[in-house]
Amino acid sequence: MSLATYADKFARLKVGRVGDHERPHKPVMLLALLDLFEQGAIKENKITFSPEFLELFGEYFEAVRSGSDQPTPYNPYFYMRGDKFWHHHARLGQEAVLSALSGPPGIKALDAISDYVFLDDELFALLRDPASRAELRSVLINRYFAGQRDKVLAVAARESEIANYQRQIDEGGRVAESAGVPEAVRDTAFSRVVRRAYDYRCAACGLRVVLEGGLYIVDAAHLIPFAETHDDDPRNGMALCKNHHWAMDRHLIAPGTDRVWHVTSLLDDRLEGQRDLILLEGRTILLPHEPRYHPKDAALRWREQNLERVGGV
Repeated sequence: MSLATYADKFARLKVGRVGDHERPHKPVMLLALLDLFEQGAIKENKITFSPEFLELFGEYFEAVRSGSDQPTPYNPYFYMRGDKFWHHHARLGQEAVLSALSGPPGIKALDAISDYVFLDDELFALLRDPASRAELRSVLINRYFAGQRDKVLAVAARESEIANYQRQIDEGGRVAESAGVPEAVRDTAFSRVVRRAYDYRCAACGLRVVLEGGLYIVDAAHLIPFAETHDDDPRNGMALCKNHHWAMDRHLIAPGTDRVWHVTSLLDDRLEGQRDLILLEGRTILLPHEPRYHPKDAALRWREQNLERVGGV
């Protein structure tokens, strides 16, 4: 099918209505999807209910919501299948159960039945093309958000900047602060690459919490502070929960070149909280599945050398 065919499908989404008001959920989800392609986050025809997808959905939804609209990304993720280009892939042995579903069973229940969504092959190919993405984005904005055009375009422009920097650092590029990249763009891009690499899981304690609204518990922490090296290489980053990020930045714990955690001897194991940090000593770092994101030795060595020591040595 052609670009014109999918432009027509995008303009004729089966959206929910309250009186004359069209619910924005489906077109917002498609705008978020376009940005995932822009980032280079989608390499194959498999779309999951990922934290990045939820985060982008939330950005656009806040720009266009009105009245009783609620940010429920799960609904369009399920109901878009009625628009005939969005297909849920059944897990092994769950084909009949998936086919029989008439309404969303809950995100955990759906995940047990379907592991991802895939698009028509023709649409997937079009979304990988920048010109086709731009055309389909225009269709969505003109059809559903003409009255909120400026707000939607502002989100899209910001996300385009973020995606550009994200691609550069994810592909091994290094862009210094002097290159004029705004701090908000740089921070967001670095955070997204690092958190995704670690699957939103703390490299120290393994904690992973992701909420439907695109909220998560981990930060993307620089190993060598950006102020010292201007280095946004993902290998100079690590996903950490709030507590372990705080402890590392105060040099109470450090990931080592031996790929295990080290803890300052200044802590007292008789004190609750401090005891929890001490127990981290010698535990392995929970590394990303992809070796290309593993922290580089120079960054780990910096952390080792800056661990708080008795007497400052």
